[in-house]
Amino acid sequence: MSTEPRPSAAGAQWLARMRWGALAIVAASILIATQALDVDLPVAPMWGLVALGAVSNVWLALGKSEHLGAFLILDVALLTGLLYFSGGPTNPFSIIYVVYIAMSAVMLTPRWTWAIAGLSVLSFAALFVFLVPSEHLGLAGHGGGFQAHLYGMLIALVLAVALITYFVSQLSLELRRRERALAEAEERTHRWGKLASIATLAAGAAHELGTPLGTIAVAAKEMERQARKLPGGEGLVDDAELIREELERCRTVLDRMAAAGGEHVGESLSSVSVTELFSEVRGRLDPEQAERWETRSEVETLRAPREALVQMVENVARNGFDACDEGRVSLEVQRRDGGVELRFFDEGHGMDPGTIERATDPFFTTKQSGERMGLGLFLARTLVDSLGGRLEIESATGHGTTISVVLPQNG
Repeated sequence: MSTEPRPSAAGAQWLARMRWGALAIVAASILIATQALDVDLPVAPMWGLVALGAVSNVWLALGKSEHLGAFLILDVALLTGLLYFSGGPTNPFSIIYVVYIAMSAVMLTPRWTWAIAGLSVLSFAALFVFLVPSEHLGLAGHGGGFQAHLYGMLIALVLAVALITYFVSQLSLELRRRERALAEAEERTHRWGKLASIATLAAGAAHELGTPLGTIAVAAKEMERQARKLPGGEGLVDDAELIREELERCRTVLDRMAAAGGEHVGESLSSVSVTELFSEVRGRLDPEQAERWETRSEVETLRAPREALVQMVENVARNGFDACDEGRVSLEVQRRDGGVELRFFDEGHGMDPGTIERATDPFFTTKQSGERMGLGLFLARTLVDSLGGRLEIESATGHGTTISVVLPQNG
C-alpha cells in the first residue's frame, strides 16, 4: 500500500470537526433510544466506544498525528462496534459507512480509499455473521418495530446526506480560497516579471543609446554655437536648443525607467519615520505642488523598504497632481485592519471604470505621450503586493480620486 500523503492542517481540522459532529449524533441517538424510546441497548460498551472516539479526536485536533487514514479506519471499526450492539445490519445508521468512504475519496489516495471501502464492506458483512437480534429495530415482521426501522432509515439518510454535503461544501470553499491565493500569487509573479523586463529594457536602452545621445548633444551644442555667429541664425539657434531639450528629455525618461525598474528590488524592511517620509517626498515635488500637498498622520513609523516607500508615495502623489491643476492633494496615514493605511485623495477630474481597471497596468497613462511613463501606480501596486498589502482605487468622473494603500505591519 502506498504511503499516505502528508495532510494539511486544514484537512486535519475538517476531519476533526466531522468526527465531533458524528460523535455528537451517536451520543444523541443513544440517549434518545434509551431514554425517550425505552430501547434496551448495552449502553456501557456503546458509551465506551464513543469515549474512545472522543479521545482519538482530541489527539487528531491537537495535531498529534499526520495519518488521517488511520482515524478513518478507526471510525469504521467504531461504527461497526456500535452497529453490533444495536441491531447489526438492520440498524439504518449503517449508511454512515458511505460517509467515511466519501471522506477518504476526497482526502486520501485511491489505495487508501479502496482499503477503507473494502474494510467497510467486510465489516458490514461480518455483522450478518455475528448478528445480535433486536426487536426494537424491526427484525420481527411488519409491526411497529418495522415502522420504527423505516423512520430510522429516513433519519439516517438525512444525517448521511447532511454530513457529506457539509464536508464537500467545506472542501469546495477551501479549494476556491486556494485558487484565489494561487491566482494572486501568479499575478504578483507576473508583475515582478514585468518589472524585471522594464529594468532590463531600461538598462539596455541606456547603454545602447547613451553614446549616440551624447554625440548628438555635442553636435547640437556646436551647431548652436556656430549659428549664433551667422547673420539671421536665430532660427537655427532655436532648433539647436530644441534638439538639446529633447535629448535631455530622452535621458530623463531612460533614467526614470532604470530607477523605476530595478533600483529598489530586494530592499529590506526598515522602520521609516512618517515625518521624514512626508518631508522627503515634499522636497522632491515641484514648489507649486508642495504648496498644494497636505499631510497628516496618526502613526509615527512604518515598516517597509524605505526608498521603495518614498518612491511609491512620490509616484502616487504626482499621479494626483497630474489629475488636478489647482486643487489639493492629500495623504493621510492611519491604522486599519491591523496594519497601516496610506490614503491619498486628489480633487481632480476623476476616472471612469475603464480607466480604474487599467490604472495599475504598466505604461498606461491618460497624459500625452512623453509627459508620463505610466509606471507610477504599477510600481506602487507591485510594492504593495510584495509586502502582502492591497491597493484600492475609488473614483468617479468629476469627483476626484481616492487611492488607499494598506500595508501590514508585522514585526
